[in-house]
Amino acid sequence: MTRRRSRRLLVLTSLVLLVGLGGAVVHVGWRVVGARDELAAASAAAERAMAALGAGDAGTAALAVDALVAHAEAADPGDDAFWWAAERLPGAGAQLAAVRAVASGLARVGADVASPLLAAARDMADVDLAGLPARLRTVAPELERAERTRAEVQAALSDIDRSGLVDEIADGLGLLDRMLTEVAEVTVPAAEASRILPAVLGADGPRTILVMVQNTAELRTGGGITGTFLQLDVDDGRVTLAGIRDSSDFAPAAEPLLPLRAGERYALGDGIGRFVQNASMTADFSLSARLASAWWQGATAVTPDAVVSVDPIVLAALLGATGPVDTASGPLTAEEVVDRLLVQAYATLSPQEQSAAFAEVAAAALDAMLERGDPLALASALRAPIEDGRISVWSAHEEEQRMIAGTPLAGPLLRHRQAGPGAFAVYLNDATGGKLTPYLQVGLGIGVMACRADGRQEVVVTVELGNALPVDAAETLPVSVTGGGIWGAAVGDIAPTVSVVAPAGWFLGGVRLDGEAVAHAVGEDDGQPAATRRTDIHPGGTRTLSFRFIAPDRAGVEPSLLHTPLLVEPAALPAAVTCAAS
Repeated sequence: MTRRRSRRLLVLTSLVLLVGLGGAVVHVGWRVVGARDELAAASAAAERAMAALGAGDAGTAALAVDALVAHAEAADPGDDAFWWAAERLPGAGAQLAAVRAVASGLARVGADVASPLLAAARDMADVDLAGLPARLRTVAPELERAERTRAEVQAALSDIDRSGLVDEIADGLGLLDRMLTEVAEVTVPAAEASRILPAVLGADGPRTILVMVQNTAELRTGGGITGTFLQLDVDDGRVTLAGIRDSSDFAPAAEPLLPLRAGERYALGDGIGRFVQNASMTADFSLSARLASAWWQGATAVTPDAVVSVDPIVLAALLGATGPVDTASGPLTAEEVVDRLLVQAYATLSPQEQSAAFAEVAAAALDAMLERGDPLALASALRAPIEDGRISVWSAHEEEQRMIAGTPLAGPLLRHRQAGPGAFAVYLNDATGGKLTPYLQVGLGIGVMACRADGRQEVVVTVELGNALPVDAAETLPVSVTGGGIWGAAVGDIAPTVSVVAPAGWFLGGVRLDGEAVAHAVGEDDGQPAATRRTDIHPGGTRTLSFRFIAPDRAGVEPSLLHTPLLVEPAALPAAVTCAAS
């Protein structure tokens, strides 16, 4: 009797377990269908939010973000025990875990990243520059939390094995990846600005900012020769233009004002520290800034608290946000800046008139920014110039400089190091002594060869240089444009000095000009090797330089390339290289 009862109990228990398991399967299946529909709706809302943000429509973006959060939270299984158990099963478990990651990630990005950003944007909407420091400090904690959350979600996604995921789930992860990338373009600089800008703008006491305006018509590593300086006095957000000087106001020094980087001094000469126009010839913007500060202090007895470098493309971006400015030669729009300042001025004006025109536009752009510049519109307008390395900042205050050093505003050298272990950099310095960059055509390419017997890879950086100047133009253009042959380049030739800097630990493998091995200068600073070669290009001609570097070990490399900010984005050359080309 006891045995019969035991059997019945075992059968009954088995039936209950089977029914329970079937119920669990049905439950999880029902939740999966619901999650699929909710994630589809969340994805659609995310697309609407990104489109609205791109169009500057904060209201529509906020509604879309609210919908995104609601649908993503509905899709998230949360503490559902059956779902949690199903995630541990082979095969389907990885799919269910990925669904949870997508749902919770979308919800966090919406609720804890996008929503605080939109709230901060609303708080900043009516602020002027005078009120900017205080307002930034008010929103800083939320901006910092938003960036931390974004980084956490991105780190969690990187741990997911995406092989074998069904298309719908893989697409959801891809959307989340794209959202995080686009959001990072806002959260990272916003958090950085909230930390750095208040003090720089005088929130803690008066500051003096020296602005270096680079003239990209004559190239230097950081952009161009430093043609105009502006002193801004800042006190709790109130900015006053306190002084303006031209590079011709500073006499050359007999010896460099500060110690130079050994490799750059060898390859480019000590003019980096002797001529104010060459202050941005070094990749180290902290050195450029300290040189500019020393020049300014010597001339005015004023020691800047910070130095900011900009170029005409930055001025154009500012005018794009503020509207045209009035000048002695008529209204100037954003679209006219490069032609008016870097082409027409040198073809039609005397050197003194050129300097005056450049200074006038810089001052007018500053006035427009102060008088009618909306901080959010200005931040949006300056995003691309910052990404291109056209704006660099240095602070004489150590804590501020430590924060700046980890941002895209830190200048060429630190931007290069931030780009990772596979990053190479191409820097151009004009040796013509004229203003021929508007006629310089540049193409850049980078590729990897694996031809060595020791298994180490080689990277080849290709630099194609063209001279678009008509053959007879040298006879009609003034010396201020062509250089007049004074600096060793024939009249009409463009003579860029090209330096390619490799990551630390790499080895130089030679330089070729139009396929033939050529002599070149070799330098090294802080373990980073560099090869430098000057090349003269006749009107209508093209020359091609290739720089080869050898990896320090047998690890694979995915190379990337940075370059001196140019007037026009360089053409992308094919990356393919062959062992025969070595």
